[in-house]
Amino acid sequence: RSMKFPLRSTVQIGRYVASQKGKDRYPLVIMLEPTLGCNIACIGCGKIREYESNKARLTVEECLHTAVECPAPVISVCGGEPLIFKGIEDVVAGFLDMKRNVQLCTNALRLVDMLDRFEPNPRLTFVVHLDGMKEIHDYICDYPGLWEIAVDAIRAARENGFRVTTNTTIFKETEVADVVEMMGYLTNEVGIDGMLVAPGYQYSQIDPALTMTRDEHEAKFREIRSAVRSHGYRWLASPVYQDFLTGDRKLPCAPWGSVTRNPYGWKGPCYLLTDGIFPTYEALVNGIEWERYGPGNDHRCEHCGIHSGFEPAATIATTESVRETVRSLAWTLR
Repeated sequence: RSMKFPLRSTVQIGRYVASQKGKDRYPLVIMLEPTLGCNIACIGCGKIREYESNKARLTVEECLHTAVECPAPVISVCGGEPLIFKGIEDVVAGFLDMKRNVQLCTNALRLVDMLDRFEPNPRLTFVVHLDGMKEIHDYICDYPGLWEIAVDAIRAARENGFRVTTNTTIFKETEVADVVEMMGYLTNEVGIDGMLVAPGYQYSQIDPALTMTRDEHEAKFREIRSAVRSHGYRWLASPVYQDFLTGDRKLPCAPWGSVTRNPYGWKGPCYLLTDGIFPTYEALVNGIEWERYGPGNDHRCEHCGIHSGFEPAATIATTESVRETVRSLAWTLR
């Protein structure tokens, strides 16, 4: 995951991965959902479908304890919408004090109003959800005007010294040309520290119109990679993960590399599948039969390529080969 972080954080994460050598499984990322509540209702959001009630919340102390339980160097604070969680600034400050790298994911509706509660820090990144240019983004979020609010918030955060990236989910109905236009706009007009673009997936097939097969997402990502190479856009995907998304390489899923903690407990095996809820991180690690999951093992996983499962696998593959390490370093520096 070095591509997502400044040099100091990259070195820290690299040291952590090196220290785990010889272990079969180790965590890289905690996906922390302090609240499942949200101030918008996106049409492709699995959380709305998964939980009948979104009123459950963690306390600030429970949030901070996740980092005590689990040594992952990266914490992605997501949800729900983290900026409606009372005490979110205390959670972020606590994680930074623990020397963790924090990615605070947000729809940006409240970002400008909340900026003065945070201090710029090399280990803190605001990750703003953008699913394309104005028309597409506002449609997917079912919130007219949200795109302009989000873009203005990105500009304001960067002007105040914060590191800002974006997160874009590719659906079956996503037009690649719109995503490429967005990447160009964010790069040339807004200024952005990087863009995460990854496939969405709904194993339950609740809405087949939104869910891609592996062949479909590979075709879309071949187009995206071609545009990125032509224009130099900052796509936050390591060369190994790019190879996987475009069908040039197979990767196993490593769900244990990116673990989810929400108000109900530690959720396993992954961000999408809930086959168990555990009271502690250790109970999750010991309670899930990890080898049962991933393409070829569980039919629900067959067409999945989401970053929370396969980016940890890409990171591990990068560190296990000198060639891939050199390629990834050259790409990061470039």
